Amino acid sequence: MGNDIKSAINEKLSELARKNLELQSECEKANKRAESILDEALCEFLTVLDTFERAEQYIAEHELDKDEDGSKAIKRLLNAKKKAMFVLEKYNVKKMVFENNMSIPDWCSVTDTEPDSSRQNGEIVSIEKNGYLRDDRLLRSAEVIIIKN
Repeated sequence: MGNDIKSAINEKLSELARKNLELQSECEKANKRAESILDEALCEFLTVLDTFERAEQYIAEHELDKDEDGSKAIKRLLNAKKKAMFVLEKYNVKKMVFENNMSIPDWCSVTDTEPDSSRQNGEIVSIEKNGYLRDDRLLRSAEVIIIKN
């Protein structure tokens, strides 16, 4: 009878270990799905930030911030941008920084190229849309114009 009990206990332990592995796998899948959903939401949130950046660019180009009243209104408006940036920071979202102004193929979507023999291939001429990382992994690629000779 002792062997039967040991056998039953071992069988039960094996069954519990199997169920534990299944539950761990299910938890990992659920966590990955939750992260994916959060990434999608953050990407949508980035479009709001893009709107602020385009507005800032328009303001600068048309010198709308030169008037005192306009300047005050713009500062109040840009407080919303600061709050949006705070939300992104809370989720470890950071704007990409390109060392030596060089594009990184895995991080960049090239929208156009320009020749310039005085500059290196892959050097960024302009960033059309900022790219972002979350926990050092790609959240949204940057759209860039680069040098190509």
